[in-house]
Amino acid sequence: MTLTRWWPAMVGAWLLVMVAATMAIIGHERTLRDGQLVYLELAPVDPRSLMQGDYMALEFALNRELEAQMTLQKMEGGEQSAFALLAVDDLGRTSLVGLADAVDSADDQVSMRVRQQGSRFSLGPNAFFFQEGTAAVYEQARWGGFRVAEDGAALLVSLHDEELKALGFSRR
Repeated sequence: MTLTRWWPAMVGAWLLVMVAATMAIIGHERTLRDGQLVYLELAPVDPRSLMQGDYMALEFALNRELEAQMTLQKMEGGEQSAFALLAVDDLGRTSLVGLADAVDSADDQVSMRVRQQGSRFSLGPNAFFFQEGTAAVYEQARWGGFRVAEDGAALLVSLHDEELKALGFSRR
């Protein structure tokens, strides 16, 4: 088998990967542009890792309630819900209302896709990376700012202090 025989298949596979990556990027950019800004309260965790550079380990206060409800669902033999329903106050701060199998948002609610990280469930990532030497700026972080799309996809875009003032540099 010569390389010329496999050349069309390799080019086709490369094009397929490029199209998939482009579609994912477009989806994330749409979420960043059009998504609703909401805030999830942070729970205290160890803020540093010397092995991976400067980052803050994240845990969200709602994750405890989420895990309790997901565990209860599992014990009752039901299917695990894919979305968390969050009540949103006038400032954008959230609280857990319940779980749902599909997006179900009212005017004062938002649906966020539940992430499973190993055996744990979460509404956001477990780390926030920042530029070396700027750790002191993020020590005041009390809220994570998320852009949430209509389909429940959410992206962490910033960290905020107690008064919801953005910390560090954020283009969004």
